[in-house]
Amino acid sequence: MNKPKRRSNTRANPLVLIFIASGLVILLVSLAFILRPKTNLAIAPPRLGQKMSDFQLKDTEEKTVHLSDYAGITVLINTWATWCPPCRAEMPDLAAFYSANQDKNFLILAINAGESSPVASEFARQLNLKFPVLLDPGYSLMDSLGIDSFPTSILVGPDGIIKHIQVGMFLPGELEEVVMPFLEK
Repeated sequence: MNKPKRRSNTRANPLVLIFIASGLVILLVSLAFILRPKTNLAIAPPRLGQKMSDFQLKDTEEKTVHLSDYAGITVLINTWATWCPPCRAEMPDLAAFYSANQDKNFLILAINAGESSPVASEFARQLNLKFPVLLDPGYSLMDSLGIDSFPTSILVGPDGIIKHIQVGMFLPGELEEVVMPFLEK
């Protein structure tokens, strides 16, 4: 008696292929980031209780922005990239927090990690971001600050002193808990 031949399923599920391809892209981008040449600027890595080094970057409209332009204001510096899933997940919360608190002497500076102005601008447009988006195309500032994980945020008080460093995304409620004590009432 002949047994019916069993069909082998040699076709991979398209979702599995997409998942594997996405994983490979993230792995390759991460490796490129880790293995890129380091730049040495006269900017000190952030330390709690220390003064934040002044820096300058261009925004998405090619305007030069200095951190010192915002002396006397509480500034949350957020480093991010569009290819970073936690960054993408965190950004709407940052935008909402900023909208609710921008009148309290508070600003967010969103520093994009290595992407082009059109990529960062489109992401900011899609999320309707109201705070400045700055560009660090060669990672020179991030290298100088010792930032190699995204997102990373640095809270700088109006006195220029670093109040908080957050490696990884802010979870719900953390923004209010960490930032609100430094905002004007």
